Amino acid sequence: MRLDSIREIKAQLAGPRARGVQAPLAGIALGARPIDAGEYRLAVRVQDREAMRGPLLGRIEAAARGEVEVRYVGRVVKRDAPFFQARRRPLIIGASVSHPEVTAGTLGGFVQAGADVLHLLSNNHVLADENRGEVGDAILQPGSADGGSDPPDAVATLSFFAPLTEGGPNRVDAALARIADDVEVDAETLVEVGTLAPGVLPPSEASEVMKLGRTTGVTSGRVTAFELDGVEVAYDAFPSLRFDDQIEIEGNGAGPFSQGGDSGSLIFSAGGRQAVGLLFAGGEAGGVDVTYANPIGLVLEAMGAQLVTT
Repeated sequence: MRLDSIREIKAQLAGPRARGVQAPLAGIALGARPIDAGEYRLAVRVQDREAMRGPLLGRIEAAARGEVEVRYVGRVVKRDAPFFQARRRPLIIGASVSHPEVTAGTLGGFVQAGADVLHLLSNNHVLADENRGEVGDAILQPGSADGGSDPPDAVATLSFFAPLTEGGPNRVDAALARIADDVEVDAETLVEVGTLAPGVLPPSEASEVMKLGRTTGVTSGRVTAFELDGVEVAYDAFPSLRFDDQIEIEGNGAGPFSQGGDSGSLIFSAGGRQAVGLLFAGGEAGGVDVTYANPIGLVLEAMGAQLVTT
């Protein structure tokens, strides 16, 4: 089916006329699963086993006339290689980083924001401690779990974050930290891969992707769904938050695409090395081992920033 048809079905199932199938669809996320060039199936991602036993799946399959891919992914949680866990100067993409009250996450990349000032980019839950941080707080490299402390390892200060909200769908888990004037950065090197290319790539145009992360290092995977609505993610400060318009990625080979500590990693296309998404969550045991990411275009828009690649 065409992508426009997927979007129409999602709107129909989540709209006011679909109260009989619950809106939003509790425990079920819907998106687009690429099949061939220009062809898609409705991606149905089940996070609650109770939803597998009810009538809801049958109604969804009927609405899509059977053109669905149903997968049980289980509970999704925020994502909490020695090289990337070490102290790195200049700062590099993929390095360990955190707020002092957070264990460790990943430095996703570098952006310009606010009169072209250089910032580092990662998740809210990595740099802003799930809304509990304050502007001006120190940001450490390496992160706290990797031995970083304030002041010797402070490299930036928290400057902005998109608040995580319980009241409505979130689209990004992102934050910026202004880099100190005396800290050098390498904004383009992708260790063991090459250099980051200018521009961003919409998830609908990305198939094979890669990332550099604090825990699992360099990994490759493929986009298995995009425009995924209704992804419920568990946080420390919140029992569960809903995310819409997300990207789903599955790792290539036997290993996972990401693990705890890889949160904040920049996901980029394997061929052109253009930015695609910002990693923030993944499935736990009991479901398919998948990773979730915010589309990088939405992240940059929310941050009022431009990606730096030189």
